[in-house]
Amino acid sequence: MPPLEGPDQLACARCPPCRAAALLLALALPALAQPTPSGPGQPDPAAAEILLAWQANASPWLSTLATAAGGEHGRVRLAVSQARFTRAARSPDAAAWIRRAADVSGQAAFRRDRFQALSALSDDAYRRGDTAAVIALEREALADALRWGDRREEASSYYGLGLAAQAQGQLDDAESQIREAITLWREIGATRQVALGERALARILETRGLYADAVELQVSALEKLRAAGHAMDQSESHYSLAKLFQNLEDHEAALQASNQAIALMGDAPPDFPLGLNLVLRAQIHLALEQTDASLADARAAQAAFTRNGGELGPALASLALGQALVARGEAEQGLSTLRDGLLRATAINERVLASDLNLALGRALVGMGRPAQAIEPLAAAHAVGEELKLDRLLQDVSLEQEKAWTALGRSDEALSASKRAFESRARLTSFGQLGQLAADSGTRRARERFMAMETTATPGKGPQDANPDTATGLPRWTWALAIPVLLLAWGLLRLSRHVRHLRSEKQQMSARQKALEVEHLALRERVSVDPLTGAMTRQAFAAELATLLSHAENHGRIVALLVFDLDNFKAINDRLGHLAGDEALRLATGIARGKLRSVDLLGRFGGDEFLVACEGMDQPAAEALAEQLRFDLVWRAPDAQPPMDGLSLSVGVAVADMGRGYDAGDLFHRADSALYRAKRAGRNRVVGDDPAHAEAGDGASRRARQWGDALAE
Repeated sequence: MPPLEGPDQLACARCPPCRAAALLLALALPALAQPTPSGPGQPDPAAAEILLAWQANASPWLSTLATAAGGEHGRVRLAVSQARFTRAARSPDAAAWIRRAADVSGQAAFRRDRFQALSALSDDAYRRGDTAAVIALEREALADALRWGDRREEASSYYGLGLAAQAQGQLDDAESQIREAITLWREIGATRQVALGERALARILETRGLYADAVELQVSALEKLRAAGHAMDQSESHYSLAKLFQNLEDHEAALQASNQAIALMGDAPPDFPLGLNLVLRAQIHLALEQTDASLADARAAQAAFTRNGGELGPALASLALGQALVARGEAEQGLSTLRDGLLRATAINERVLASDLNLALGRALVGMGRPAQAIEPLAAAHAVGEELKLDRLLQDVSLEQEKAWTALGRSDEALSASKRAFESRARLTSFGQLGQLAADSGTRRARERFMAMETTATPGKGPQDANPDTATGLPRWTWALAIPVLLLAWGLLRLSRHVRHLRSEKQQMSARQKALEVEHLALRERVSVDPLTGAMTRQAFAAELATLLSHAENHGRIVALLVFDLDNFKAINDRLGHLAGDEALRLATGIARGKLRSVDLLGRFGGDEFLVACEGMDQPAAEALAEQLRFDLVWRAPDAQPPMDGLSLSVGVAVADMGRGYDAGDLFHRADSALYRAKRAGRNRVVGDDPAHAEAGDGASRRARQWGDALAE
């Protein structure tokens, strides 16, 4: 772009005729600075190119004429018009012209134009993902706002700085800046801006895992926006709530919020927001296993993004469309769609979206039984999560990595992935927040307030004519073949009947054999499987453990044994009834089954006492697994039906190896002794095998005798 400074002088700029011409030109510039549309909202490329070239060449003279006609006001109006034109025409030099408009309006102390230009530059930088530029521009605007005492713009700058900090993963700074903006907006009575600030703050709290506070803030913001009557603002709030409820697996509320977000856009919605909402609704339908609806929404989102242009939208649509195709059974087409979206996201440096696409790709490959191919995309997604500290992404990726490594028989890598998932979940939701969403009455009321809001055949051919060439008679020699052919047909008929009879008898024998096998398996299952929890019975577990220990001894491998029971189970049983007690047992075994590998053993010792055996797991790893079981039960018990506050686990852990031997009775004795120490230490804890604290009397306990009987049987 040529230099934008004006000439040193214009000889006739002060004479009356030139002043009049300059005034007319300055007044006409805003009209000249509007491109001729070639479609809805699109400038005519040829006309725009001509005007851009003319503007660049004539800018110094236009600036002098505008200043002569209107002084500083004329110069500012010209700079703003030029910036608006280059932006509307999508000129590559638009940022330089907007920067010039910001500088000119700042020199002339035209506050409104100055802040609008800085805001436009900040928005462009935010869309490019250049958060460093966003922060620099917002700080520049903040300095101006403080110098001029403009509290509204001061709040807007804090808001922009908060969004940039959130994009960089600096949640403490983001929360501080957004809260400062909300405080200023409240002081000046800007209700709509307060609502927007609360919505942004809710997203930060959601990222921190403070779901209860996030729900309350989102609903509060929506109520303010409903009172203000801004339909698009309300639509964005419904979109934010839909995402929040989806993360909380409250799909009913998520679907209602998503439907309302789309309805609020009206009959002619803007394409990009419509595409975003359709992508989200497609994912909600997918969670509800409504694959046809998910596929329809994903395709509609793709169409909306195509109309809007750009690369970000189609990449987002590829994520939803690929997931829907995989869920519908069109796996190869789904993988191709996900890979296409990944290429688009990588090309525009959308790293978080690329990580989501890599996660979806890895999850699909694991589900298709191709875990080796899933390792690379999952690793790429995990690297982005580590760099940007995205705990929810890290948790989801680690769980998929655990499945992939388990399927490949790599137990050490699978255990490491499981530990990473547990650590991410622990960071995502602090212990003090566990169960708060279900227990907090204010949050339940916020959800109820939201749910109570008013929501806006080819005809066939006719019969063919008879072939006119068909003969009307047969040669005489054909009759000589008639008798042999009839005899052969009769023999084949007898043979086919005999074959069908033999086949029928074989099928009946096979059916009887299968019935006997099913009956035998059912009998074995009744004997070896606990009917309430689905875990192995004590005798079946003892037999399987003996086989496992023998195999481990032959190959020099480690076997870990976890013995645990439910704390406060009797109190829950007495207070809530036996059905609640049964639910508690099923909850505990369900959590254990979700954490164990397919080769691990899970058994019910009796009552509320259970056993877990894992080959290839050393003492620290086994204690980490036990801690995950204990943590998950404490987390999920308050949300059970009915709620089971106080339900927890005490776990004893011991291992068999080359040093300590592979005797099943000794292994159980050491794990059971550790469990007793956990109980005596106050319950709700994991205690490992420690020979220094083992008690000789434990071997004669009731449980030891029962275990001995199980081994004998």
